[in-house]
Amino acid sequence: MNTKLKTLQIIHLALCSGVLLFALVTIFLNREIMFFDANPKTTAPFNPIFPILGLITISASIFFFRNVISKINKSADVDSKINQYQSGFVISAALLEGGALFNLVGFFITQNSFFLIFATANFVFLVLSRPTKDKLISSLQLQYPDTEAL
Repeated sequence: MNTKLKTLQIIHLALCSGVLLFALVTIFLNREIMFFDANPKTTAPFNPIFPILGLITISASIFFFRNVISKINKSADVDSKINQYQSGFVISAALLEGGALFNLVGFFITQNSFFLIFATANFVFLVLSRPTKDKLISSLQLQYPDTEAL
């Protein structure tokens, strides 16, 4: 079972690394022409859509993960519980990554660093969602014999 937690942590690291590397590349490419403007009139098609979608993906990620966790059968075996946790975590993390990448693309297209705020918010939530043994035990409400195998 320890391998399942390690697998989740590797997936999490890959998602975080992808967002971070893309952010560094886009900032490096646009470092000379970056500006900050939060006025929707001057950044018309992108400004209201990209930040709102970033915030929606944070909310959807939290809602979806909690929904999947609440539907896990408490009397099921540990492997089944962890498999359901994995699927909920991966989809939740993918939503966070998608929101971050979407705002990074908005920054890349417009050079407006306003979008970096929302990309950073999604990235921070993604980093904070890192799966650990304690989070797994707490979320799945595992008891003594099952916790030793993690």
